[in-house]
This record gives sequence, C-alpha cells and structure tokens, in this order.
Amino acid sequence: MKRLAFIVLLCVLAACSKSNEATRIQITATAEPATQSRAQIIPGDEGKMQIIWSAGDRFALYVYPDNIPFTLLSGASSPVATFSGEHPVGTACDDGGWAALYPYQTGSRAKISMSPDYVDTFGCELPAYQRATDNSFDRNSFLMLAHSATLGDFSFKPLVALLKVTPQFGCKQIILSARQSDPNYARIAGSAGFIWNGGDPLLEAGPTFNYGFNSSSIVLSGNITAGNDYYICVLPMTIPDGFDLIFLAEDGTQYVRGFASSFTPARGKIYDMGAFSTDGTPWTQVKPAPDANGHPYVDLGLVIDGHKVYFADRNVGADAADATGDYYYWGSIKPYPSTTYYDPYRTAVDIGGDATYDVAAKDWGGAWRMPAQNHLVFVGYETPCVDWIDVTWDTTHAIAGYTLTSCVPGYEGVSLFLPAAGYLDGGSPVSVGESGKYWYSNYYYGNSFGSRTYKFNYLNLNSFEKTHTYFGQGGYNHYFSIRPVMVQ
Repeated sequence: MKRLAFIVLLCVLAACSKSNEATRIQITATAEPATQSRAQIIPGDEGKMQIIWSAGDRFALYVYPDNIPFTLLSGASSPVATFSGEHPVGTACDDGGWAALYPYQTGSRAKISMSPDYVDTFGCELPAYQRATDNSFDRNSFLMLAHSATLGDFSFKPLVALLKVTPQFGCKQIILSARQSDPNYARIAGSAGFIWNGGDPLLEAGPTFNYGFNSSSIVLSGNITAGNDYYICVLPMTIPDGFDLIFLAEDGTQYVRGFASSFTPARGKIYDMGAFSTDGTPWTQVKPAPDANGHPYVDLGLVIDGHKVYFADRNVGADAADATGDYYYWGSIKPYPSTTYYDPYRTAVDIGGDATYDVAAKDWGGAWRMPAQNHLVFVGYETPCVDWIDVTWDTTHAIAGYTLTSCVPGYEGVSLFLPAAGYLDGGSPVSVGESGKYWYSNYYYGNSFGSRTYKFNYLNLNSFEKTHTYFGQGGYNHYFSIRPVMVQ
C-alpha cells in the first residue's frame, strides 16, 4: 500500500471585473510543477500525484440553490491557472464562508444540506462509470473539496482513495463490485455527502440502497492496455462484505478475483491491488463469454448491480430490430392467443431464466432470459446508467420507438432500438408507434384486505413523454412484448 502525497491547490482571489451581465471574479489555482499536461501518477515509493490544469477544467462554488461554475481562463498545461466565474450573491454556507468542489457538478446531487447535528454537508457524486486512463485516473471522478471563511484562499482536499490495478492482458472493462449479504446491499458510487471537518473531510452520508441512481459497482471502461497501471476512484466508505475485481477480457471472458474481508479505504491513499494475468493469477472464478446461441445482441457497455448486461437486438418473435414481434401473457412460453400464464402462488418472484415460464430462456436458449426490472429501467428512471445512455424518440424506423445510444467510454455510439410495439387489446395490436409495454421477469406481491395481490412489472414506452418512460404494474392477463437480455 502506498501513501498518496497530494498537492495542495491554493486558490487566491486575484481580481474582480465588472461586465454588463454580471460581476465576475478571477481565482488563481496553484499546484506543484509537473512534466505532463494532465493529472498523473509519479512512479516511486511515494506514489505522488500531481495536478496539472487543462483546458475545460471547472470547479463549482457552492451557492444555494445551485453551484456557480468557475472555468479555466488561462494557464492550461500549467500548474498555475486562472479561473473565472460570476461573483456569488448571498452566503454559500450556513456556518459562514465558502466551499468549492472539483470537478464542477450541479443539480440535486451536488448541493449543501444540513446534517442532523446542524453541520453543513457538501453533496457530490462519484460516477459509477469511470474512463480508463493509462497510468492515471479519470479526472472527472477525482473529487476534491475546499472551504474558506472568505473568497480569498481555497485549499482543496481529496475526497477519494485510489485502487491501482495492473492487468497483463487487454481488457474492455474492469469492474469493482461490492459483495452483498442482504437485499439492502452496499452502494459504492453515486450521491455522497461530506463535512469539511476542519480540513480533514469526512464522509457524512455515502450512497444508499434507497437511491436508484446509486450503484453497487464502479466500472472502469475504455481502452485498457496490457501492462499499464489503472486507478479506480473510490469513496472512503466501508464495503462490509468485501468486493470482487472483475476483468472483462477482449474476447468476453470474465476473470474474477475476490476479496472477502471488509474494506474501508482512506481518502488520499493509493491501494495497490497488484498485477493480474490470465494464467498466473489465482482467480476466484473464470466466466466464459455468454452463449448467445446465434441471436444478434448489442453491448452498450452497461454493468448493472455488478453484472455485465447484453441486450437482444430485437423482440421475441420479431424478424427485424424494428418489428413488433409476438405478444405474451406474463409467464407464458406461448404467444397470443395462448392464455397460459405463470401461477402467482409459487414462491419465486423472478422467473428470469426459468424455461418453464420464460420464453426467452426456452425458445432462444443459451444465456438468454427475460429482463429483470433493473435491466431496462434505465430507459426511464434516474439510475447509475442514466448519464451514460442517450435516450431519443426515433421516428426513422418502420415503427417509432426509442433509440438508446451509449456514452460509456469505449462504447460511444453503440445503439439499441426499442420499438413502441403497442400491446394487444381483444387480440388486436393498439398504440403501435405510440407506446409499447415490455414485460420484466419479476412481480410484486402484497396483501390487500386479507387477500393476495400480484402486480406484474413492465416498462412502458410512451411517445407523449419523450423525455422519459415509466415503470408500470399490471395483471398477468395482458399481452405485452419481451426484449431478452444476457446477464453475466
């Protein structure tokens, strides 16, 4: 384990200038000189990290109800740079003074709130998907916080630790997945809150199970070359049941190395996890690429709840990606007009992969199954995937629907089309090209007035809500579409 020596960034109020639009100030950020034009790790016992400002760099000045961006004005590729932003109006912190976050974040995930003991908590977000950078880390994931009584000096402190991995084979992705012992599993990326704690920032509230946009895994993605060092930014929080490091090789094979003990990284430190080779590492598990059994699929680069997810390029029963395909009762392996359905009095709440009730598993074979709610819900909800998938209502196909385009590093531009295939009403398709309902493999069970209640989950594509779709619950006796997935 190496200790990370961080360069203190001293931000000095340099000048104020007025314009017709707003009063602006300039802040000078200073860091120790370095030999490269980006953030880097310096080899050696100290594991020294250097920050070099780059064009486009921004930090956020916390000011209620949003953050003010300060953008690099001059000094790119230099340890000394000047940032410019609007002069804040009002007070940023209830306890007086100002706080700043690097890199710039805004919105509900990056704001000031009050903790139960009336101390300012500074919100930020650790991305669940991080860009692989040779011998360095994703600059947009390296969170730092600064606090000062005035707008004069800001001393930025790191909020994250770094996990160093050195693969000896080419990879598509490296996945850090928290092991889970109960349904309320650990979330290790997403929305977090810190207190300044006298210059030693302390994690006040880490990502929780209750927030859909928080993730139980962190995915390093992009061009991962054999022999280079790569660093994963992690929050200083406890992963109680240990974790797995999963290396997705270029041929789709997964190499899994498990760490069973509780792990609590300290902010500002590097943890060297070692070198990993396909034949010299004592792997916990090796998983071959999933068997698609001859069916075309799309890899958007998504990892959901620690599992790689591949999507079929078409619906069950469709002869093209933009065709409706067949319509099914929930849990039926035969399409309309079959009225066979899943018996809800069974104990299982997820039929995915069960060929008795899952038509994708039965008819397509291989690793195919119906999607669970979390496999397609990113189309319509704020999840760890939402910032990495561009969802657009698309009328260029034979049937209108949504085109999902990946922004995951290394998968940029890969797209998946979901037609608005409508649904059956009295045996006839309705709302084709306007809406479409896709079954999930799980259902909700509850008690209502002493009797059992079953609600079967589905994804609804709706052209009238083009900015998002929504999750629904219905009876088994509706005929909806099915879009298979493979989960590795």
